[in-house]
Amino acid sequence: MITAVDGVNLDLMRGEILSLVGESGSGKTTLGRTIIGLEKPTSGKILVRGVEQKYDRKSLRKLWKTTQMVFQDPYSTFNPLSTITETLAIPIRKFGIAKDESEIEQKISGALTRTGLNLSEIGDKYPTQLSGGQRQRLAIARALIVDPEVIVADEPVSMLDVSLRAGILDLLVSLNKESGLTILFITHDLAVAQNISKRIAVMYRGEIVELGSAAQVIGSSLHPYTELLLKSAPRLKGEQSWVRNQTLVSRPAGNKNACKYFGRCPLAVEKCGVSHPTLEMAEPGHYVSCFVRGKSNVGEINHPS
Repeated sequence: MITAVDGVNLDLMRGEILSLVGESGSGKTTLGRTIIGLEKPTSGKILVRGVEQKYDRKSLRKLWKTTQMVFQDPYSTFNPLSTITETLAIPIRKFGIAKDESEIEQKISGALTRTGLNLSEIGDKYPTQLSGGQRQRLAIARALIVDPEVIVADEPVSMLDVSLRAGILDLLVSLNKESGLTILFITHDLAVAQNISKRIAVMYRGEIVELGSAAQVIGSSLHPYTELLLKSAPRLKGEQSWVRNQTLVSRPAGNKNACKYFGRCPLAVEKCGVSHPTLEMAEPGHYVSCFVRGKSNVGEINHPS
């Protein structure tokens, strides 16, 4: 059995942008969907202000009033047969947050303005008539229209042209600063995570393997998987770091209790192949799941053959 998200313990602080980073298939989107209530965990709990989240219709409706999601694909998240005005009016009516049609229009106009769009210009258009950047701004406007406290942004710039990405990232940062909006930003790009967030969580095969401030994770990374992500990132200038000075390892994965990164890890010791490390604090605010780099490491370094 494959466990998409396995034993994750993560706090999302009010008013912060926390980036969740990892390669495709690491469980980032599943974790985001679980937080938003679109997936029900088979074990464990989601706590909202210290209260366990339930999954009945009434509880989910309450959650979706305070927590919204911006999906990765701006091309498939809208009904192509509904105009922009009709699309944005749906959540307003469902949550009953406007008294009449005039107030509905005001809320739609306000949400579009906050994201750099204009109701008079696009209100009567259909999603297919908008550019990719406009559609992603529209997706953010739809999330904002119920005045949520938290937004889960799942790879919101990965399907956009490079020229459009900076605008969307700047928009999210400004929303965070101006209104204190809490954002869980899901990405595979550590460079983007560094620029947009103060804290970064690195995920590998359903687990958080490193967590800390952006400066700690980028500037003094501890987990070898984080180091691999950093070395694999292409650079616009200078020598490509993934061409040289990168140790690639391939060994049997170890027993069922082994560290999940054991088969790829250049630092692995014998204990890693038979026992699983836990996420622990290596220095103030900086956590790592690694026997070698963690505070309570194995002591003697016995590398497997």
